[in-house]
Amino acid sequence: FEEQVARTPDAVAVVFDDEYLTFGELNRRANKLARHLVGLGVGPDVKVSICIDKGLDLPVAVLGTLKAGGAYVPVDPTYPKDRIAYMIGDSNALVVLTNKYLHSTLPFGNVPVVLLDEHWPTIEKLDDENLAVYPDSDNLAYMIYTSGSTGKSKGTMVSHKSIVNAYLAWEKDY
Repeated sequence: FEEQVARTPDAVAVVFDDEYLTFGELNRRANKLARHLVGLGVGPDVKVSICIDKGLDLPVAVLGTLKAGGAYVPVDPTYPKDRIAYMIGDSNALVVLTNKYLHSTLPFGNVPVVLLDEHWPTIEKLDDENLAVYPDSDNLAYMIYTSGSTGKSKGTMVSHKSIVNAYLAWEKDY
């Protein structure tokens, strides 16, 4: 990603409705959030639950978590409250990334919460340079929960190596 930023910093990276972020903007925001997360203790194999609506905050949260060396746990805010509480507790997430209006209505338990909208003025002040955090290929990239068709949903942990292997297989086959 950082190589792409260096090649095309002003190219559009993500679009949501009528808003967009360039590669440079996305990288700078993700670097600031990553620094904040590192300050909270996020590093390799440390899980960060991301419970936000679709929008520009979502790729910033995912990339910021990965740049901190952490593993993200996507939690859809439209899930039933008991499922959200279960996923956050079961994943053993160190922190939850969300927005103020969701925080007041969803069950995050005792897990510390970063409100991306409310806390952004503080996060914005952090350095926006790339971090020198490089997880090992065996470290977790993300943890995703099954649909729960057999009862309780189960968290599946996916390493960086698994993502690379899947990508290489897609390249070969498609």
